[in-house]
Amino acid sequence: MSEQQKTINNFYVLVGSNIEPVENIKKGLSLIEQENKIFLIKQSSEYQSKAFGMEGDDFINKVINCSTDMNFRETLDYLKSVEKRCGRIREENKFIPRTLDLDIIDWNNFEGVIEGYQLPDPEIEKHDFIKKPYIELIRS
Repeated sequence: MSEQQKTINNFYVLVGSNIEPVENIKKGLSLIEQENKIFLIKQSSEYQSKAFGMEGDDFINKVINCSTDMNFRETLDYLKSVEKRCGRIREENKFIPRTLDLDIIDWNNFEGVIEGYQLPDPEIEKHDFIKKPYIELIRS
């Protein structure tokens, strides 16, 4: 497939951290911008919220709108690699403090399941720390 024929995917990512959140979010977004695999279109304001389902410091969350010519799996794997390079440790218990969380919450406005992920993420409607920054971007 030639460069001109590649599909461009438009998507939204929930960004969050409650371990040195300002530094870790900045580092993660800088890695994304520098590596040119994902193009950052716009980002929401930051939202502070209490740690949900765990003990820990407050989270800072934001949503970023991005595009890429990578497919869903490649994009997901890339975002997980950015998390890891920012010190994210994945454990069986997902309700632990984290340096960086990058979750795809909307992929091309697709409604359904991709690779086991329900999209748009049903958590959007349940939590203001996702809903408010997401709505801020889709309405701008």
